[in-house]
Amino acid sequence: MFLSIVVPSYNVEQYVADCLKSCVQQEIDKSEYEIIVVNDGSKDSTLDVVNSFVEKNTTANIRVVSQENRGLSATRNRGITLAQGDYIWFVDSDDWIMENSLLSLFEHVQSHHQPDIVALNTILRKETEETAIIRNLPSDSGDGKYIYDHSYIFPYSGAPFYLIKRDFLLRNELKFMEGIYFEDCLFTPTVLSMTRKCSYYAKPVYIYRMRENSITTSSISEKKLYDSLTVAEELKRKMEDERTLYKDVLKDAACRTYEVLFRYYILKSDRDMQKKFLGIVNANDNWKSLLKGVRFKHKIYYFIMRVYSVFRG
Repeated sequence: MFLSIVVPSYNVEQYVADCLKSCVQQEIDKSEYEIIVVNDGSKDSTLDVVNSFVEKNTTANIRVVSQENRGLSATRNRGITLAQGDYIWFVDSDDWIMENSLLSLFEHVQSHHQPDIVALNTILRKETEETAIIRNLPSDSGDGKYIYDHSYIFPYSGAPFYLIKRDFLLRNELKFMEGIYFEDCLFTPTVLSMTRKCSYYAKPVYIYRMRENSITTSSISEKKLYDSLTVAEELKRKMEDERTLYKDVLKDAACRTYEVLFRYYILKSDRDMQKKFLGIVNANDNWKSLLKGVRFKHKIYYFIMRVYSVFRG
């Protein structure tokens, strides 16, 4: 089997049918892929909508499993354990994929000698406006560092923008850290840092819906600050993993995460929160320890953070 599409679902009754419809409207033979819906303890009618869809599409290869609410990371990890396809595609249940895209992806994988990762392009959908976000890589083949260096732009930290070989995930014991926000900002650079064999599929095949209530657009919380800090520290720690081939990928991703923590969370927090997290960042010196050999921009933001810390007392 070519592909397992893993669809984590939580309180998405108004979106999930459209997602599943896009997954079954494919030219490729149904035996070549499966759709795994993991209902993460939804409290609305999500499960009823999914079951109704399955009843009306009996020829589709759809499996539905339910669990108590454990969060997105645990739900995706459950999907990894259930998957049987050679590749896994994490498709969020409020997004959708292009009609008749799987056959072209299958042919791409075969012509590129079954890479460990296929980097995809996306169309960003916000209300009625659509914008294609194209990576524009110079070549359609390379390693994980090549993909990262040339195309790690918004929103390509997200796991849905990659096909990943299941054996590669299992062999390297790669899964999502559970219980945190921003799990993709840890998962994706880690995956890219470990692979020599990637390809790039230029035609946009994933439609990414930007919702006002999403994690990326919702308000600041202390947990988000702690979780951002956790991601940065984990990226630094993984630089010492013997499976890591490209430490510079993790170093750059960690610096980016510290910058986001400072610019978008600490600076927008109240004074007490600012003082607390500036103290943590300055005390452990992890950000400072990453600065040797990184881009000048990273050093500038670290310097701004230190100066700001002095003025905030």
